[in-house]
Amino acid sequence: MIPATEQLLQEIVKQLSAFEVVEAIGRSGSEKAIPAAGEGDIDLFIYCREIPDLVNRQAIFNHSNGLLPAVQSNVFQGGHWGVGDLVLLNGVETWLMYFTTAETAREVAAILQGEYLERLDNYYYPTGRCAMLQEIQVFYDKTGFFGSIKDRLSCYPDSLAQKLMEYHLEQLADREDLLRAVSRKDLLFYHFALDLALDHFLQVLFSLNRVYFPSRKRTMEWIDRFQLKPENCAERLLAVLRLGAISDGVVSSYAEWNQLVDALRQLVSEH
Repeated sequence: MIPATEQLLQEIVKQLSAFEVVEAIGRSGSEKAIPAAGEGDIDLFIYCREIPDLVNRQAIFNHSNGLLPAVQSNVFQGGHWGVGDLVLLNGVETWLMYFTTAETAREVAAILQGEYLERLDNYYYPTGRCAMLQEIQVFYDKTGFFGSIKDRLSCYPDSLAQKLMEYHLEQLADREDLLRAVSRKDLLFYHFALDLALDHFLQVLFSLNRVYFPSRKRTMEWIDRFQLKPENCAERLLAVLRLGAISDGVVSSYAEWNQLVDALRQLVSEH
């Protein structure tokens, strides 16, 4: 009988926690359910004093009494997503992402100090790392690493919010591409420019509400929870997108967008 995916995941955690250099293991997404094959993946974040070498990482699958399948190692090496290995658990892509605790602590400190204000390559939002660590489902925390990071993230720094709002409001003020797209009724160009502007809008909105911007996923759910937002914010954002999908509506879309941005700017000035 094939073990349940949850059982296989716990076996990986058991094997990883046996490494002396591994200090903390968690799964992103808090208490969300284990997905079925094709419905999502599992991201396991492994924080270490130093990252185990390839031979030792592969050994955890050899020591699992045949429970765990083979691993695809070094799918990515370094950068925002650490050193990454991939394993399929009952068909569910499970990413084992290794980071050092020292590097992570430095990165979080830099983000909170406002050193990273823009989205980086591969759609990596620095504040998204803070959001993930704040909500991570903890499986193992030998040294209290997760506890200390969560404590540090529990209070959103006003200085960070101010830097993010100033930067992204400045970017929103540059409407040249939007204006050009509207004047030409060039819908594809309009949506390209609008997508970039939406990123800046959301960064301001999340900062205003003192929430670490996680990503573009489930944005409407977040907006529904916010106290500080333009009136009917979610509905008006959808109207901007809907109107901007046809040539005859792009002028109205842009007018609604400008009103939303102005309302957001007013909120920032009041708070």
